[in-house]
Amino acid sequence: MVFAVELLIADSGIIFTGLVGTGVTKTLLFSKNLKIFAPEYLFDELKEHLSRIKLLSSLSSSEVDSLISKLKGHINIVEKSKFEAFLGEANSLISDPDDTEYLALSLSMDKCPIWSNDPHFKERNWLDS
Repeated sequence: MVFAVELLIADSGIIFTGLVGTGVTKTLLFSKNLKIFAPEYLFDELKEHLSRIKLLSSLSSSEVDSLISKLKGHINIVEKSKFEAFLGEANSLISDPDDTEYLALSLSMDKCPIWSNDPHFKERNWLDS
């Protein structure tokens, strides 16, 4: 059986969950059926929370570093210059400045779905705009 590859933009909360958990999120992050995109600052956000990731994951520092390295090879990082034309629109659609780049990236990719647990992304009002 052949499955179509789904395109998704994953926010830092999903990546964090995948790093500290052992469940479905981690499995999906590495699925060959998902092509995951994120703005280039995703890994900067993860660095800010690295000590917390290590604490909550119960993994050694080298295991966490290895997992992040694997993620870097699997997630398609998009430079800000590729979606910056959509930042103004994204800013007007959501109030959380930490998520503006994810929405701008989505808009630049013809409203590619965003994988997030944030309520404003679940409402998806911006899809109608």
